[in-house]
Amino acid sequence: MLSFVRLARTARPCPAPSKPFSASFFSKATPKRPIPFNFFKHHPSTLVSGLRQARLKSGSLGPQRRFAANQFILNGLIGVNVALYGYQTYIWVQAKQGYMDNFKKHMQNWTMNLRDVKNGYWWQTVTCMFSHGGFMHLGFNMLTFWSLGRMLCAMPVTPGQFTLVVLGSGLAGNLLWLAQQQLQEQTGKYRPARALGFSGAVTGTVTAAACFLPREKIGVFGVINMPLWMFVVGYGIYDGYYLNGENTQVAHAGHLGGMAFGLVYYFLRLRKLKFPGSI
Repeated sequence: MLSFVRLARTARPCPAPSKPFSASFFSKATPKRPIPFNFFKHHPSTLVSGLRQARLKSGSLGPQRRFAANQFILNGLIGVNVALYGYQTYIWVQAKQGYMDNFKKHMQNWTMNLRDVKNGYWWQTVTCMFSHGGFMHLGFNMLTFWSLGRMLCAMPVTPGQFTLVVLGSGLAGNLLWLAQQQLQEQTGKYRPARALGFSGAVTGTVTAAACFLPREKIGVFGVINMPLWMFVVGYGIYDGYYLNGENTQVAHAGHLGGMAFGLVYYFLRLRKLKFPGSI
């Protein structure tokens, strides 16, 4: 989630990456080829064993159909984010040419501000998670969501549970950011800011996946290998350290809120699935 200090301030331009992101950017476990239809049938592994044990507890869908449904939702959410960013790019160009109406409407309806929410724009708490402050912001969120979110797709969670983890984490992150803004207003440290981004949803999704597969090895940037639980804990420590930073343009509270929702929902609803190796 990205926090803007000024209402109409755009993100600073970032140079495009010199090389395209590889499929192994985050995880060595990311398949090089599309997962075949018979993936679960012919690969006896801990993953398959866990899915079979949890089948009756996670709804009427079989493992293959459930995985396909979860991945359809994941891809659909990525599509919504990308499509909206395309529209954002269009209205940003309009704004630079002096046509500000669409830009102002977008900022007021698709980004989040404490005083706007108090004045009745409550839908900002949901819509802002689908807006992004720049191509790198969008790309990092979507690549992380696609790479690590598929781990949760493969777990014995129903499509409804998967959707609730993703959107619930995003909403929880937004609400925690608003709570932080309210506290700053009460203590005289409030700075007018707007928040946007899918980061809270991503951190909550990855946290839930880490609860199922804490020892799953991932390669951060394809270089640093670590278990998934360590990646989540490290990212949480980073966000906590910079939570009240005065010069940051990152809504660290949104990340932490998403993590908290993913963790709490796992222990309340998903842990009973008793997937082998989970916490």
